[in-house]
Amino acid sequence: MQSLSHSPTIGSPTLNFNRAFLVIALAIFTSQLYSLVLSFAYGMTLEGLSEEYYFYSEIGVITWYVLLMGIVLWDVRSQGVLPGHLFRLDFSRLWPYLNTVLGYFGGCAVAVLLISSLSKDTELGLEYQTTLLRGLSFLTTVILAPIFEELIFRGYLYTSMLTAFKRERERLVVNAMLFAAAHVFLAAFLFGAEIPYYIFVLGYLLAKLYERSRSVLPCILLHALNNGLVFAIDMAKLAMYS
Repeated sequence: MQSLSHSPTIGSPTLNFNRAFLVIALAIFTSQLYSLVLSFAYGMTLEGLSEEYYFYSEIGVITWYVLLMGIVLWDVRSQGVLPGHLFRLDFSRLWPYLNTVLGYFGGCAVAVLLISSLSKDTELGLEYQTTLLRGLSFLTTVILAPIFEELIFRGYLYTSMLTAFKRERERLVVNAMLFAAAHVFLAAFLFGAEIPYYIFVLGYLLAKLYERSRSVLPCILLHALNNGLVFAIDMAKLAMYS
């Protein structure tokens, strides 16, 4: 029997999962289409991916966040739910889960370090970017992504799943799968790209953290720590191998 603090029906607003899934599915589709267009328009050069590709990619990501967040807020309000009640940006909900965040991050750090050690290439393609583009990449990866993605994938999508999926594991797996789908260029699999298992695992941990805390703040912190580590390792690679 679940404790009251973990029950999906106590103290949680109710959102329509079909509507949330449609919003996320359309967002993923448009993101994949945009990446495909960029690949054809500003793809590979003899030196690697072009600077134009990364510039328009980062601008696209920021635009995607803003537009998607606007749609999410509209949908939430149309269902009579207050955003503050949904996202619960109350720091009192962060401190009780700080040890959990640090514990999850420890596991993430080990995985990130192991994966990064397999290649001299950077995860974010920083070797193909100018200093200005690297700054923009830091903004989107370490600051904006943790905030917007946790508001959208956990605060909005996962909350809608609480009544649609009665079993916790089903919610965690489906949420992690959608999170992973939004983070990879699916067309790349046609050319033999590796399946991003780590992104799925990260999404699973973030969803599990939200399941326990019912607040996006612990999830934002864990997400920011993970992405910050990835960026720091990439910068270290540039210093070592450039």
